[in-house]
Amino acid sequence: MTSKEKTQILETLKPLRGEVRFLGGLLGKVLIAQEGQGFFELVEAIRKMAIELRKQYSPALEKKLLQKIRSLDLENLTKVLRAFTVYFQLVNLAEDKHRIRRKRSYENEQKIQLGSYEDILSRLERARIPFGKIEELLRELSIGLVLTAHPTEAQRRSVFEKLYELESFLLDREFKNLTPRELAENERGIYEQITLLWQTDELRRRRQTVLDEVDNGLFYLDEILFGVLPDSLSRFYELIEKTWKKKVKPSPFLRFGSWIGGDRDGNPFVDHKITIETMRRQKDLVLRKYMQSLKRLLPLYSQSVFLAGASRELLKSIEEDTKRLPRFAESLKQRSAAEPYRRKISFIQRKLVNALRLNSLEAERQTAPDETIEAAYSAPEEFRVDLQILLKSLQKHKGEALARPVERLLFALDLFGFHFATLDIRDNAEVIQEAALEIAAQAGIADLPAKEADGEARTAFWSKTLERRTAVAVNESNLSAATWEVYATFKTIASIRKTFGPQAVTTYILSMSHGPWDVLTALWLARLTGNRGLKIVPLFETIDDLRHAAGVMRILYRHPVYKQHLDECGRLQEIMLGYSDSNKDGGFVTSNWKLYKVQQELTAAAGENHVKQILFHGRGGSIGRGGGPANQAIMAQPQGTMHGRLKITEQGEVISSKYSNPYTAERNLELVISAVLAATLLEHKPSPRQEVWERMMEDLSGEAYRVYSGFVQDPQGFLSYYSASTPIQEVSNLNIGSRPARRREAGDLRDLRAIPWVFSWMQSRQTVPGWFGFGSAFNEIVRRQSSAALSMFREMYQEWPFFKATVDFMQMSTQKADMHIARYYANLVPAEAVREHFFSTVKREYEATVQAMLLITQQEQLLDGQYTLQHSIRLRNPYVDPLSYAQLTLLEKLRRSSKTSEREVLQRAVSLSINGVAHGLRNTG
Repeated sequence: MTSKEKTQILETLKPLRGEVRFLGGLLGKVLIAQEGQGFFELVEAIRKMAIELRKQYSPALEKKLLQKIRSLDLENLTKVLRAFTVYFQLVNLAEDKHRIRRKRSYENEQKIQLGSYEDILSRLERARIPFGKIEELLRELSIGLVLTAHPTEAQRRSVFEKLYELESFLLDREFKNLTPRELAENERGIYEQITLLWQTDELRRRRQTVLDEVDNGLFYLDEILFGVLPDSLSRFYELIEKTWKKKVKPSPFLRFGSWIGGDRDGNPFVDHKITIETMRRQKDLVLRKYMQSLKRLLPLYSQSVFLAGASRELLKSIEEDTKRLPRFAESLKQRSAAEPYRRKISFIQRKLVNALRLNSLEAERQTAPDETIEAAYSAPEEFRVDLQILLKSLQKHKGEALARPVERLLFALDLFGFHFATLDIRDNAEVIQEAALEIAAQAGIADLPAKEADGEARTAFWSKTLERRTAVAVNESNLSAATWEVYATFKTIASIRKTFGPQAVTTYILSMSHGPWDVLTALWLARLTGNRGLKIVPLFETIDDLRHAAGVMRILYRHPVYKQHLDECGRLQEIMLGYSDSNKDGGFVTSNWKLYKVQQELTAAAGENHVKQILFHGRGGSIGRGGGPANQAIMAQPQGTMHGRLKITEQGEVISSKYSNPYTAERNLELVISAVLAATLLEHKPSPRQEVWERMMEDLSGEAYRVYSGFVQDPQGFLSYYSASTPIQEVSNLNIGSRPARRREAGDLRDLRAIPWVFSWMQSRQTVPGWFGFGSAFNEIVRRQSSAALSMFREMYQEWPFFKATVDFMQMSTQKADMHIARYYANLVPAEAVREHFFSTVKREYEATVQAMLLITQQEQLLDGQYTLQHSIRLRNPYVDPLSYAQLTLLEKLRRSSKTSEREVLQRAVSLSINGVAHGLRNTG
């Protein structure tokens, strides 16, 4: 990037820098008002020393900074942590708002922003893609964005609500023409919210419950997505019509799903009761959203039947409503007599209110007396019929220009139904296997496989069992607690699909799937409980499972009973790919390469058997868990594997960064949709060098796997190093999620969940999961092949989207690392030999990786080609450093302390530091 281009970028960043200074100044005033001038000067002294250290390293200055931090008593150290944490919360708000500023700037200047709807449609038009092909894809298009509750969201709901208010003030300040008096009031409001933020405890005093997580997820559906999703998709279709002059009926091709309340893999707090309560809360909220929409319509639709007219169908439906809701009709008698639209909307509202009341009574396990509740909607189809009657009458009686609000409400109903978000159910395949075997044994099914039986024997047993037509009687009272819960969950799914509609729950995901027997076992339980049409989704997570995934699916596709099941599911097979555990198992390079290859192999297997496939990518927030810009990640997938169908998890703190306001939410939707369209419709001519590149990548992956495996399996005490040099134990105690950090408390590395694994490495500034192994692998291949290898790597970076994304994402991850500060974390390891051996390995590998990337990208410094991101990280680092130094001080004290009361206080302070570093680095989980 030229110096002129960098200057231009800095010019566009001026408003952001100005806003950060403005917010920082108000925070300073709050600190003086709340804690006094002396405390403010303390924070300023630490801040200035940290900035100076980043400009020019000085051992004497670093010693002075460390002494300053270590000399503080716990109360003041905690306050310093909070000051820097709040600062980052404000900076994050300002950066999010700057993205909105840039989006609006493009729109105001009528420029096309990369990744927008306008961008992708103009590209399709320039590529002369036939409209028929676009129309065909729109019928098949299926995108799922799934909200999860993984323990990486360190922010409390109360804190988020304050930030949401702050964001509203900042948006008003930017986009409204405020008078001087209004501007002063706005600034006062911001000051008050920062004061409230300072006075609000950012840590939970108790571990978050599953229903807390459910309510947090519903916040985004309620406040943002209910309005943004239908509006955004409607705008997309309007642009299609404008571009090709063809009318296309809007389709709900993008839906939001959720794991919150349905993901029971290793979480003992999610059971069938939680799942049914989750669905009840979702229904309660979406019914209220529909009622609010109708409330806004009621005063608008005041048309007189004598002036505008109304259809016979509308008038007849009002007569039927009057009979079904006689008491309510009586209350309307003197109102809206000549206003059929308003009258019909009133009846629709009443039926929604009654549905809401029934939903509440079901939660309380009460029966509604006939005299209490009259007519109520039992299914979204009934609501849809009423809205369509309203719409048709408007369209036929001079109301075409007034029909849009009803059309939007109908579209929202198509998107959200009465369930709001499709709830995925997930459990561990081993748990399902054990439960099914117990039920089969109790039912007297013969020839049960032994616990140690191989996969072939298990597959044969479940195939034979599925082919039996005889009914199986289940005596629930004789089942063990664990098995009864599995059985009850499957029965609950059947009940939900019947009560809330089949879209409410569509999939059962089997984590740690190893073979066809896992899927056949779950299918047997689904059929046993009346769940025909429920998709069984294997989740392939380890490197070994990814290698064998296509073979597993080929066996299933040719299985007679499973073929019948696929027919019931519209010949559609969903397969989930695990980024987190595959990274923990094989390292960044090998994980990414095996995920790339398995998509090609799975697509080939599906094509051979005439199966439509949708790949579900279990991506996290951090680079080590599949994070990174969604648009770039989608475009980097193997060509020909998507076919317009994609599903992705939105995890932890990523949810708030993408969906905390309507502008960023719409931008994210645009990026995802445009990337899927581009990946599916814009054919990129495969390079004649593709096979050579893939062989090179295979070699690179093999070398990286050897290096990574040698590191995490090092007999000299890897677990000792990891446990002491990162705050993994302290992260496990942090109340940031309902799910335990380990699958089994006394387990080994395999039982540690991938999320806290990555989170802890990020906290220690080592960021190992985002790059480790690449440098050594690169050097080994260059050593063997000399300059030819380097030339090819450069060629791959320039011409292959997958390799470019891999290297670019590693650049981001290594830039968030800091080996100087990581050295202090390594010093927490008691055994000198272990400490020196492993840290020297990390540092050496880090330096080799950075050097390799510079050679490949031909940059002077990492991220020179992404100057905005590089600039942001550089500005953040001086403020993250004091948080790291403070965390180190607290970890030293905590690990030395033996007093329970003292340890509790120190643990809380460490938790505050973890929270602060997470805000400072962003995308850490």
